[in-house]
Amino acid sequence: MRPYQHITRDVDNAPRGPATLAFFDFDGTIIFGYSIATVMLEAITSGKLSPADALRKFVRLISEGTDTNDYGALLQQAAESLVGRPEAELVELGEKIFDRYLAAAIYPESRALIRAHQACGHTVAIVSSATPYQILPSARELGIEHVLCNELEIADGVFTGGVKSPVCFADGK
Repeated sequence: MRPYQHITRDVDNAPRGPATLAFFDFDGTIIFGYSIATVMLEAITSGKLSPADALRKFVRLISEGTDTNDYGALLQQAAESLVGRPEAELVELGEKIFDRYLAAAIYPESRALIRAHQACGHTVAIVSSATPYQILPSARELGIEHVLCNELEIADGVFTGGVKSPVCFADGK
């Protein structure tokens, strides 16, 4: 019996082809934990954020980000804090976070399910309230082309402070 066959049995027996869609959440489903926690951890270890500030921000995100309006407001605040910064900084940060934390946080069961769907020719997508900077390196590692997530507005390679609508959270997913 191949590893995780007990988990992939239903997928293995599903109809073949791209008309079958497999949507995966990112945080807590593909990876163990929350990718935003790794962003905070990297900010602390790089000296850009104190541990106390990171903890306050993380607790606020978890406690207040419980509905679309609150989460949208928090996402907007994050976007505004990036005004004028080049997108390349977050792309680089996302790669660093993937290498240091997220690659090892991908559940082997999730890898098996994703591979099973791909072997069946299914359309596989990640749908997440995170940003591409948190998700895209993992998606590339897993061979997932379709990512639906929150995107920040960019003009000429620089963050404008806006968030693209709709917000991908709760009902927005």
